[in-house]
Amino acid sequence: MASVDSLTFDLTDCKLVRHAETERIWVNADRVAHRLTFDQGVIYWPFDLTDPNAAQVFYRQECEQNRGVMLEMYPAPIAGVEGLAGVFKYRSPAPGSRGMAYIGILWLPFQDCRFQVNVEAVEQGNTGMREAAVMVIEGDKWPMDPQAEIPVINNQEELDAMHAKALGRPLRRLPSDDAKCDASFPQHPLSLVRAGLARVIATAQLAPDARGLLPHRISR
Repeated sequence: MASVDSLTFDLTDCKLVRHAETERIWVNADRVAHRLTFDQGVIYWPFDLTDPNAAQVFYRQECEQNRGVMLEMYPAPIAGVEGLAGVFKYRSPAPGSRGMAYIGILWLPFQDCRFQVNVEAVEQGNTGMREAAVMVIEGDKWPMDPQAEIPVINNQEELDAMHAKALGRPLRRLPSDDAKCDASFPQHPLSLVRAGLARVIATAQLAPDARGLLPHRISR
């Protein structure tokens, strides 16, 4: 019978920090977390992977409802098994932080169970450096919020108020979020998440007890 141990992948340099019946969590030296979960039972997806466009619409909307933004989504088959992968951006959950949290996810959905691998990293310390550097390169191509006039900041309180207002705005996919920027910022959390997710997809293997599972399908 399939279990959380039926899916394995490369975890070089990762340390196990949680071992539960249906969950494993590892963290590496770059503070990138790898979380594997195994859900038994029929999954909630209102689509299946014969319709990748429906998957994109569903997760784009779900991400926006959680005040995030979907950066990308693509099919990710594992040894002939249907898979789906995506990368998402949210605001950091750390109180007072202006940084971002990045999550890469691999789903392997079956008729009666699902494997999910999250690769997660949070921006810490100096934030916004990737965005600032790419903004200089992009120049006028960088998307700007429409405003009647350039704001004048007279003191720290006004600056804090401006940042607080910005935190309430919906997140957007920026030019600096593009995968082509990862090589220039290899230690950025987004680059680390993409690299970690790619490694999971490239090395993932299913044990024999999971190879006979039927793919997830919905009635049409």
